[in-house]
Amino acid sequence: MNRCHEDSSAPPYPLDAAAAFDLLPDAYLILDRQFRILHANASYRSLVDQSSSNVLGKSIFDINQFGPREQREARRSWLDSALADLVPGESKWSTLFRYETPPRATAAAREPVSDPEASAPQLAARYWRVKATLLATAHDGNAYIALRVSEVTDRVDEYERQQRERAKLRSQAQLRLVVAQEAKQQLREHEERFQLALEFSQLGAWELDPRTRLINCTDQCKTNLGLVSTSVITEQRLFGEIAHPEDSGRLRDAMNMAVASRDHFEVDFRVGWTTGSIRWILVRGVGRFLPDGTLNSVIGFTLDITTRKEAELEQQQIALSEKRAREQSERLATAMDHFVTTVSHELRSPLSAIISWTHLLERSSEPSQVAPRAAGVISRNARQLAHMVDDLLDSGAIVTGKLSVNMSPVDLGALAGNVAEDMRIDVEAKGLRLIADDLASVTVLADESRMKQVVWNLLSNARKFCTTGAIELWVKADTEHVELAVRDTGVGLDDQSLQRIFERFQQFAAHGSGRVAGLGLGLWLVKNLVDLHNGTIVAESAGLGHGATFRVRLPLYR
Repeated sequence: MNRCHEDSSAPPYPLDAAAAFDLLPDAYLILDRQFRILHANASYRSLVDQSSSNVLGKSIFDINQFGPREQREARRSWLDSALADLVPGESKWSTLFRYETPPRATAAAREPVSDPEASAPQLAARYWRVKATLLATAHDGNAYIALRVSEVTDRVDEYERQQRERAKLRSQAQLRLVVAQEAKQQLREHEERFQLALEFSQLGAWELDPRTRLINCTDQCKTNLGLVSTSVITEQRLFGEIAHPEDSGRLRDAMNMAVASRDHFEVDFRVGWTTGSIRWILVRGVGRFLPDGTLNSVIGFTLDITTRKEAELEQQQIALSEKRAREQSERLATAMDHFVTTVSHELRSPLSAIISWTHLLERSSEPSQVAPRAAGVISRNARQLAHMVDDLLDSGAIVTGKLSVNMSPVDLGALAGNVAEDMRIDVEAKGLRLIADDLASVTVLADESRMKQVVWNLLSNARKFCTTGAIELWVKADTEHVELAVRDTGVGLDDQSLQRIFERFQQFAAHGSGRVAGLGLGLWLVKNLVDLHNGTIVAESAGLGHGATFRVRLPLYR
């Protein structure tokens, strides 16, 4: 019974410590205090690709002597420092170190040599960590050292790969940053060159926001518009204050039409009209639209074209003046032809009358009976010829600038009354009434003979174009001026005739009234004589058949 009891207390299978040690998953070496290898488990042998005979009984400092000298010295230095100062139960981990060994395919067949560098084996880079632990004293009284050897090459490779990836990413990020910075620098340089080009060409850029109606302008654009750099520009201000009122509607219509048709627009308009320093600005623009067709903005530029526009307007004015001069020359040539014909006829009529009555006197058997009538006809036609000659001479003097006036104080009312009385017989002989009751006694500074010529020609003109009714003459004064006017109830004037009534060689008559006698110089002479007296003359008429009024205004003499 007792024997059976004793047998039952013993383990059925005794523990084999060496076999258990050999099965440990981690690589272990057991050293004695002289650092000789007593045990090397299978994991270690597999790790270093060595057999037991290559490592057992050998010093830890002598095995696996591979790699460069500095790696072997670093390995020995750590083992010296770690194994010398171990205390029971203490563990020391080595730092990560690189120790190169032959590839596993050839390491089993290769023994360490006294000079590894001389044989120069093909080595593989491997990374290790070692933990040294002083085991508790065994039953035999000795202390042993356990070395746990861990290869971390894969982790180091992964770490280095990750580091390389990170470095690569950092390099790519830095490259992108450098590229972005270079792009920004290039963009800044392009913008600076663009701004310099805009300033050099005096181009101003602008953009209209259709939501806020604000116009964002460059400084040059504001300068072109006559504004300071801090000015705020809105669409309403552009059309209402900046653009000239005569150009504002044209500018607005062009912009609206271009946006509606999705086309560009180009308009020139005036600015600076409020200060009197008018300049011409050319504006070009185009609408920008979103994919759904909504207007996103209107962009464009401005350019000061004042010099070009002024030259263009000057050329247009020159062309217009040349056109008018040609038309005037053509009219004068036509009028001259008409004048030559008229002068020939007008001179021939009184000359024919004088010659006819002279012949009659010569052939009459009783000259005494014919003489009184002949004398009247000859005298009247001689005066008519004298007036024509005087008008022609005065006309030539005015054209050459040789006509002069001798100014002195003259009672214009009395002078007009004397001329009216001299003409009354001729006016009434035509069946007309001459009304000259309102002749104020006022003094003007004038050439008396030339002023008589003015009144005479005005009354003669009224008598010529008036067939029935009356001719009215008056002289009135206000605080500054004197007005002398002649009104008739004759054929009147249309608008076209009123515009040309004071031109030389011009003769106007109602349609179907036949030829009008005269040289066409009377009113032209009146206009020039009035100008020499620092006065003005205007013609008024309600139209054909409503008579005409001629008003002369002269400065009042004080």
